[in-house]
Amino acid sequence: MNPAADQSPSLPVIDYSKLVEIKASKDPGSSLTSQNERQKLYAALRDVGFVYLQNHAISPTAQQTLFHHAKRFFAQPESEKAKIETGESKAFHGWFSPQRTSGDSSKSDQKEAFDIGDDNDPTRPNQWPSNWPDLRTDMTSFFEQCHEIHLELLSALAEQVGLNADFFLPYVQAKDHFFRVLHYPETTGASFRNRFRASPHTDYGTLTLLFNDSHGGLQVRNKAGKFVDAPPLPGAAIVNGEINILRPALFETFPRFQHTLGSWQSLSREKVGDLLSRWFNDTLKSTEHRVVEPTAFDKSDPDIPDVIPARYSIAWFGHPNRDALIEPITSCCTSDNPRKYEPVYAGKHVVERLAKLHKEGKNTESWTDSMARDRNQDVVKEVKTTA
Repeated sequence: MNPAADQSPSLPVIDYSKLVEIKASKDPGSSLTSQNERQKLYAALRDVGFVYLQNHAISPTAQQTLFHHAKRFFAQPESEKAKIETGESKAFHGWFSPQRTSGDSSKSDQKEAFDIGDDNDPTRPNQWPSNWPDLRTDMTSFFEQCHEIHLELLSALAEQVGLNADFFLPYVQAKDHFFRVLHYPETTGASFRNRFRASPHTDYGTLTLLFNDSHGGLQVRNKAGKFVDAPPLPGAAIVNGEINILRPALFETFPRFQHTLGSWQSLSREKVGDLLSRWFNDTLKSTEHRVVEPTAFDKSDPDIPDVIPARYSIAWFGHPNRDALIEPITSCCTSDNPRKYEPVYAGKHVVERLAKLHKEGKNTESWTDSMARDRNQDVVKEVKTTA
């Protein structure tokens, strides 16, 4: 396995403050600026699938706090983390170790995670460590802030295909999202010969917001089919479609980078996911990505230890309501781009993908409805179109 990227891509940069400016100002000029930024967002997710999201509403302090919590949580003994281990019977909420769930450390991803959902949902309760109230308070607050950003981004995208700005609201207001903090343990370069930190995959839902620390390794598959580096960009988070949003690099967490914090504090990454792509009938594509060995390490000097530092990230995965029926939007189906998908229930799709991840210890590179454990429960025939 040679995970080296071909080149560093220049992902489009979207200014979130401009996207929402239309609501905060009566100035016609602000309205035009906002509309232009919304068109730019749609074009970027259509043509690239990932964007850097700048000047979003989540403060550097909130991000720093979660990274500190992540470092403390994953530093606990495995026996302590196992007290809140996740599983399908627990709505996939809790501590997740791919090596433990798959039973195969030779192929599973080199990572661990702590996952939660909406803390106000009694039907799928979160699992929390005991005697740590601040973790719960800070994660649930971050969850809610990401939900609000998610709504604004979906609103901007709806308008670009002739829908009302609030078209997607009934489909996502149940907050059936998935929030994850991740730890990629310190390892060696040799470990990447057969394993990834995160194997190639697409995300499952609508938009993902991803916030990364200073250590690279994220790669995105471009239109030519090659994986290219998506390095942290000062001040941005990464968003892709699912719609997925990849979150901002946060150097506050790492003391030696604190002098650069000012330029890094406002960016996240965004990306598109499976269900958003299905809604838009592949006009917006769910983009494959992975986490590999960072390319910045110099291996030419044999005296440099072959050690790859630990990596942390925060990922908020936007999902439709679990009972939402997702099918292509009528305006996205044309003679040049005919309808490509049957309807599917969002919750079933997400559960199937999570179950496969836990069973195999890594994501599948691609997904089709036929991979569901019970095909008849996953895809729905002969239903009314959504728009």
